Amino acid sequence: MGHRFHHSAPDPFPNTTRLIARKVKFISALVVALVAGQTLSAQTNLLTGGYGNSRANADNLETVLGPGSVRNGTFGRLFALSVDGQVYAQPLFLQGVAIPNRGTHNVVFAATMHNTMYAFDADVPGLPLWSTNLGPAVPPSLYDSDDGPYRDITVENGILSTPVIDPVTGTLYAVAATIQNGLYFYHLHALDITTGSERFGSPGVITAAVAGTGEGSANGSVTFEAQHHLQRPALLLQNGLVYIAFGSHGDARPYHGWIMAYSASDVRRQVAVFNPTPNGYGGSFWQSGRGLTADDFGNIFAVSSNGDFDGISNYGDSVLKLRPTDLSLADWFTPYNAQVLNDTDDDLGSVGIIPIPGSSYVVTGGKEGTVYVTNRNSLGHQSSDDSQIPQAFSAGSFGLLFNMALWDRSDGAILYTHGANEVLKAWQFSGSGFSATPITRSLTAFGSPFQGMTLTTNRAKPGTGVLWVTQPISYPLPSQGMLVAYDATDLSNVLWDSTGDPDDAPGIFTKFANPTVANGKVYVPTMSNQLVVYGLRSATPPPQPVVTAVENAASYEGGAVAPGEIVVLLGQNLGPAVLVTGDFGPSGQLATQVVGTQVTFNGVAAPLLYTSNGAVAAIVPYEVRGAQTAAIQLTYNGRVSALQTVPLVETLPGIFTADASGLGQGAILNEDYSLNSPDNPVIAGAVVVLYATGGGLTGAGRTGRRAESADSMLGRTEVSINGEPAEVLYSGAAPSLVNGAMQVNVRVPNGVSGNPPIMLTVSGKSSPATVTVWVR
Repeated sequence: MGHRFHHSAPDPFPNTTRLIARKVKFISALVVALVAGQTLSAQTNLLTGGYGNSRANADNLETVLGPGSVRNGTFGRLFALSVDGQVYAQPLFLQGVAIPNRGTHNVVFAATMHNTMYAFDADVPGLPLWSTNLGPAVPPSLYDSDDGPYRDITVENGILSTPVIDPVTGTLYAVAATIQNGLYFYHLHALDITTGSERFGSPGVITAAVAGTGEGSANGSVTFEAQHHLQRPALLLQNGLVYIAFGSHGDARPYHGWIMAYSASDVRRQVAVFNPTPNGYGGSFWQSGRGLTADDFGNIFAVSSNGDFDGISNYGDSVLKLRPTDLSLADWFTPYNAQVLNDTDDDLGSVGIIPIPGSSYVVTGGKEGTVYVTNRNSLGHQSSDDSQIPQAFSAGSFGLLFNMALWDRSDGAILYTHGANEVLKAWQFSGSGFSATPITRSLTAFGSPFQGMTLTTNRAKPGTGVLWVTQPISYPLPSQGMLVAYDATDLSNVLWDSTGDPDDAPGIFTKFANPTVANGKVYVPTMSNQLVVYGLRSATPPPQPVVTAVENAASYEGGAVAPGEIVVLLGQNLGPAVLVTGDFGPSGQLATQVVGTQVTFNGVAAPLLYTSNGAVAAIVPYEVRGAQTAAIQLTYNGRVSALQTVPLVETLPGIFTADASGLGQGAILNEDYSLNSPDNPVIAGAVVVLYATGGGLTGAGRTGRRAESADSMLGRTEVSINGEPAEVLYSGAAPSLVNGAMQVNVRVPNGVSGNPPIMLTVSGKSSPATVTVWVR
């Protein structure tokens, strides 16, 4: 076998990857992580409802959309993404997702009430990157409420709550309501974010039971009955557990509130269960879709709704602090008038909990219109007048609070509220409570309090922000919707609203659905079977890509290309301003599209190693073999470069150099895997390892695949050092790198010394005599 530096040996690229990184990105997890981190660090991922487990509905990293850029004429509706059902869940957003055989994309994930999960390219209109249906949705005929047919859900119930993404494992968790053989189920699904396929034992049937004698109990046990409950709050993920909360169908009894924890790595394994009224009734968790909250210490907070309260085992209309490991009750607060709230259907649990940064306080509110500030370290339980908590104040004359947003500011957090027939109001926090009067308010009151609400700010420009609000245009629902952008520091200043141009209309309004703002775009869920996307409108179309040269990625030799050769396309407007690498998908296939860039050779899409504004690295597909010429074309964000045609040759070898210049010291390893250099020359008679491209076909080479084993070149390989023939011990694919990257193990001839040139010849074609190796 001789000297073969492959599976049993250390990584043949310990340092060389970095040395040639700007020229060719040989893909490894480390390189991808470093480059992607630098490229994307200034953008926001939305992995859970409300922009994080604090549920503040606030994104502090939005750098594109601000008070200076959101205005008539420059901002508006860009496109809509069609789905198969109504969208209640907040869309999730994740940058740089490598979709198998589809390239790397910024992805927006949408869930529908028809039980379908979608992944779309977040930046351009088009068909889904993938979609998967999670089972038959439940028709409204199975719903009722305490006062007749259930009116909030009129078509079907499927994925109602906002899913959650674990970026470490690349998993999206979603809960789907289904009906199967006449029986009603909830399932917890764990989906691969790159394909939509099930993983981690998914799906798992959601069931639960607790000891108790409450409503619907039997033999001292209260059992979760899926047909009596809705899964409305966004899912919570922390410490390897997925937390799921349930409420009722319009208070139709019998029902209870339920919180359940499941293992994220085995979704069939239930870890803990909590019921706030095991010896009574009610206590729904719905929170207008806001998820359970987790503070910096991992404590879980939830707010129950109408139901029995006794402060012993039943906790309707209460703020609850739960221990994360077993969901046992750690502390609680209940308003003094909880019984009145229950009797008048003014449940406390309509808003959920937001921790106030830099303090030990949390804030919540309810349908009565009261805002409560409590200390999370001592919630206060119940007294005769709520004097045991820091603050309780009315946010409006007509009540009905369903949503809030909180701006974390150095001069005191700002809370945004809106009630029925009220204007938007902002209250500033100072120490232990909020201002007695609003610090700013909008000029126009809206009758419906069911708005979605998202705040965006830019940490690089402190003191500025935009409050995005979705509203119905009329009431009762259903109604056409509208999107409004307010100056967050002056709510009387409307920056933009969708009613100014009929083309900007979002469609039918979805109750309680918060818009997602990420990376310069606003994604609005609708009941019109669409996700509507807004952003800045360019006054001119994007510039056309211009390819000025196509060169061997190692030698910079141009004029022709060879199958399997790694090439660099040079020019302008070829890709994003900041370099983005490609990635191998789960199948081991390198992406053919990376953030909007695609290159074709004779119509065959080429695997991409990286893309940037001025340079794109691609691999000439093996499939073009046999043609006389290669027609090359690059597409970026829908604009296409002029067609370039070059000769197609069998081989065009080039050796990679240490400084990626194509000249001088080669990217060469000595026999001990150290980097060859003036200070670390090879001994004549020893073995060195060259890395090259353009060697043509290997025995089992497949375009864009990772080379899994030593695979010899089909063409005859020769190497000369200082003009002397060198013994070739191995010539073929470089294991663990992509097919097209060539590894040559060669013995240095005796009698050679200094810094002589080294040349590689494959099938009669030689590399330029511009690369050298140090020998002593």
